[in-house]
Amino acid sequence: MLATTLKSYLGGKISILADECRQEMLLNIGSSDGHLRDKLIYQSFVKLIYSNQLNPNEIQSLLETVTGESYLFHRIGESGTDSVFTRSFSVLVIAAIIEYDVQNKIVSPAIIQHTAKQAIRYMMEEKDTRGFIPQKGWAHAIAHGADALDALAKHPFIQKEDINQILCAIKHSLFLQVDYLDEEEERLAIIIASLLEYQNVEEEVQLWIKELTEMVERSLYENKGSIDAYHVQRTVKNFLKSVYVMLNSKEIGENVNNDIFKVLEKWMYLR
Repeated sequence: MLATTLKSYLGGKISILADECRQEMLLNIGSSDGHLRDKLIYQSFVKLIYSNQLNPNEIQSLLETVTGESYLFHRIGESGTDSVFTRSFSVLVIAAIIEYDVQNKIVSPAIIQHTAKQAIRYMMEEKDTRGFIPQKGWAHAIAHGADALDALAKHPFIQKEDINQILCAIKHSLFLQVDYLDEEEERLAIIIASLLEYQNVEEEVQLWIKELTEMVERSLYENKGSIDAYHVQRTVKNFLKSVYVMLNSKEIGENVNNDIFKVLEKWMYLR
């Protein structure tokens, strides 16, 4: 019944979703049915938000719900179970709401700051790094979390302390998985581009990149011959390449890109 209703809503056959249907969407936000979860429930949430069918109180209420323990932190710490879908699609709804609010400013500063702390905490505690799961579709928890941090990086209510913690969360995610398969590094790189475009943090990012690359090089030195240490370097290298291209395309962050180029040149396998 839910799937049929959402197909009609997304197809334009019905214009409004009843409160009961919205509640059912929340209850099934982590369905293991990839089509229902991704193509119907998530897309319906996006349509609700961006077509202005939710008033400011309803949007704030939805945001407070999906940042809570039953959604964003549902069985947090598990890996390899279906609980990841509830967490990863809750954080994706958070990203959609924050992106909307960057332009519309209807969510209170206090709730934005609470959301930032919850999203950062989520990225530090999420253990399931799977991307696409056969028969069940996308989990992509790290990429979806990166989308939320990217949206927050653009928001004018974000605080300096939160920016520093966002950078820590990116670093944590880069070291969490030595062999990302589904372009998670690129999604993390977008956050850096947004911070430089929307916040005055170029010097902070330069220092952060210096610390990040020193951590990689120290790991390589202390774990000579370790395939994991090599793979971490590869992950960070892919991340830095993505940042470099994004900043160059946007024509921002020249000093950051100069630093990145020096690192990539040093790490390039030359004979």
